[in-house]
Amino acid sequence: MTDAPKRQARGLERRRRILDATLRVIGRDGIGAVTHRSVADEADVPFASVGYYFASKEDLLREALTTFVDDEVARLREVADRLEGGELAPQELVESFVAVLAGVQSRAQFEIYLEAARVPALHEVAARSFAAYEEIARLALRSAGFEGEDIEVLAPAIVGLTDGLAVRRLAAPGSVPRNALRDAFLVMLRALGPGVAARR
Repeated sequence: MTDAPKRQARGLERRRRILDATLRVIGRDGIGAVTHRSVADEADVPFASVGYYFASKEDLLREALTTFVDDEVARLREVADRLEGGELAPQELVESFVAVLAGVQSRAQFEIYLEAARVPALHEVAARSFAAYEEIARLALRSAGFEGEDIEVLAPAIVGLTDGLAVRRLAAPGSVPRNALRDAFLVMLRALGPGVAARR
């Protein structure tokens, strides 16, 4: 590898370290704690490096959320492939679905969502995040036997339920039973899933 590709690779690695550090700062201390200095310290990079890659805090937050979303889309795509790959019993379907939704749900994620409500430049990236979760919800619902408009109505509601329980769990630890999300999905599938009864 010549010097130029090596420098490029190091630059990409440093940029990613800065973005990961930004998410850690947000998750630990909130968005108000994000400054070029705090992120540089967290990433263990020179202070000037943060300004070199990100001119403003808004740029830093937008790119951090984009990185989070890109990682989540890739992770959700793997789960989608499994859901599309074969017939799962309702219990297996719910366990897989809940596991992927519960796999992130960090304070940083919700802090950035709230910031997006205040900063229009973050709207598009936040929308991509919600869309990725809704797509995996659609696939799970389709696998469970739901069809057409029911899927379009229920997918965002499921994501909202998931996020709401996660926020409550973060804000009031112990107030949400460990299996609350899984149990809610099982009740919903038994009550509403047209294909569930036939597969039990």
